[in-house]
Amino acid sequence: MFGVSFLSPLFLIGAAAAAIPIAIHLFYRRAEPVIEFAAMRYLRQAPVEESRRRRLRELLLLALRVTALVLLACAFARPYLAGAAASSGAATVVLIDTSASLSAAGQFERARERAAEVVRSAPATHEVAVLAFAQAADVIAPLFADRAGALAAIAQLTPGAGATRYRAALQRAGEELAGRGGRIVVVTDLQESGWDAATEAAIPEGVAVGVEEVDGPDANLAITSLRVEAGEAIAVVQNFSSRPAADQVVFQAEQRGVPHPGSPSRQRDGVGVARTLRVGVQQRRLGAVPVTLAPGGSAEARLALDGPSGGALVASISDRDGFLADNARYAVLDGGSAVAVLALTASGHPSEALYLERALAVSEGAGGFRFRAIRASSFSAFGPEALGDVDVLVVAGTQGLDERGRERLARFVRSGGGLLVTAGPDVDPAIFTQALAGIVSTSWRVREAALSFAPADGRHPVFRPFGGVGTLGHVRFTRAALVEAPEGAGILARYTDGTPALVEERTDAGRVLVFGSDLNHRWNDFPLQPAFVPFVHETIRYLAAPHTTRSEYLVGELPGAAGTAPGVVQLAQNQPRSRRVAVNTDPRESDPRRMPVEAFQAGISRLQASAARAAQTEARRDEDAQGLWWYGLLLLVVSLAAEGLLGRRLG
Repeated sequence: MFGVSFLSPLFLIGAAAAAIPIAIHLFYRRAEPVIEFAAMRYLRQAPVEESRRRRLRELLLLALRVTALVLLACAFARPYLAGAAASSGAATVVLIDTSASLSAAGQFERARERAAEVVRSAPATHEVAVLAFAQAADVIAPLFADRAGALAAIAQLTPGAGATRYRAALQRAGEELAGRGGRIVVVTDLQESGWDAATEAAIPEGVAVGVEEVDGPDANLAITSLRVEAGEAIAVVQNFSSRPAADQVVFQAEQRGVPHPGSPSRQRDGVGVARTLRVGVQQRRLGAVPVTLAPGGSAEARLALDGPSGGALVASISDRDGFLADNARYAVLDGGSAVAVLALTASGHPSEALYLERALAVSEGAGGFRFRAIRASSFSAFGPEALGDVDVLVVAGTQGLDERGRERLARFVRSGGGLLVTAGPDVDPAIFTQALAGIVSTSWRVREAALSFAPADGRHPVFRPFGGVGTLGHVRFTRAALVEAPEGAGILARYTDGTPALVEERTDAGRVLVFGSDLNHRWNDFPLQPAFVPFVHETIRYLAAPHTTRSEYLVGELPGAAGTAPGVVQLAQNQPRSRRVAVNTDPRESDPRRMPVEAFQAGISRLQASAARAAQTEARRDEDAQGLWWYGLLLLVVSLAAEGLLGRRLG
């Protein structure tokens, strides 16, 4: 069914003006007195208009005047034909959080009990649906009046290892309602990191949203990073509590083997679907490293790797009081080929890229880096063949970069190469802007200021090893660039005064990062800080990602069954490159901090306001396309013309 709606319904109040001609008509209507004439012969000779015909014309005139006023009000109210009407009947949609932050002992059992109670207490006139969500929402019981199916689906649920994404879940719940009224009930632990600002979502108007809070632990230990550098396995353990803690990190190697009969498997056909390497593999304990953690602090566990050169590496802890899903982390020992990095410096002297070279040198061979530095003036001699092997180009100096070299730089970025620009003392922003005109719009100017910097989004791959924390805040800058980020650019980090410190611009095939200082200990002490090496590694890997293959993904990033649980998986043969990758939990999901219910409801109010704005935009688009108000004005002109003609007839 389609109905008439109005873009500006308040103008319909003007239709009340139609009462004015009606009131005038009734006020001036009077009955003529009856007078007896003595000489009727004179009256018979006068023309007499029939009273009924005149009264009919007056009523028609009144109707035309009223119609004109109503049409005027309707035209200003901007009418349009709305879409299909909402489905009849109300419904209750239950959203159950199955993310890693509900994997503590006994926590998910309480969540199931709360969800079952919501289903049982739903109004008898409501149909009920059940959705399980983490980074995405899945319907496990569609809308139906029978409660038994919903309760059975809830009983089969188990916690997963995905990250919490409230916006995606609420968006999917709104789609399941399909225009119905009713309510959405979210059964969750109110994970503080669950509001993902990058996801668009809207809750339909007239739908109430309630929260059933599930208590969780106030402390948690998690392995937030696992990497292999210079023959050592390095696991970072984070203490998410206000109390000191101690544990030990157990390192194990998993080698390829023949599947054993009866071993569990996750293999099936399809793009991106894989088999866990724990099926038919040989596990060998490499050693255990004790760690002591300060309140809210982190510690590294290092173990020399003298045996396995391939396979998978697993680091685990035995935290029984916190979340169980983040007690293990995986890494691939036989990673992809090394990332080729070329740095442009002012004179080509090794000291101008010393710290960058040393940071990349700690990870060599497969999965590491191949670094080379040249002076900028010789870059013009690099032909397409030489640059074809370069994955990331670092601009640390522009002195002597001639016109041909600038063209080479622009061609490299257009072809999808990753570019890192350090806005240090040897980089002229005018040369950079000229070389990449039409490709990159970021510019800067140098200033002297005592600053530090911090990530604007801890979920970004560049800052993933820090798990939302770390030593980035200890970096001190004596000089920094005042970066002017264009509209549409991503601000990955900010200085303490709020100005951009790390800006990303995307090209058609690649990425460009502009760091608002140098990376060679001239304007800051960053190279002397422990965070420098992981920052450089993740930045280079992120820039090289379009050219090279990733060896680590978060749960939910890989399509299909391969990305649903932590582990090391073999991508299917129909992938561009058949390889093994590690799948791990999102480090931010390990933080047990919870938001108040009031803060969650404030987020709901913002989503409902977003839905109202989206509906208004859609209505304006429909009204603009239909243009019914023009027809209203045309009828208004016709009615006024008819009223004028009829008014003259009546004198």
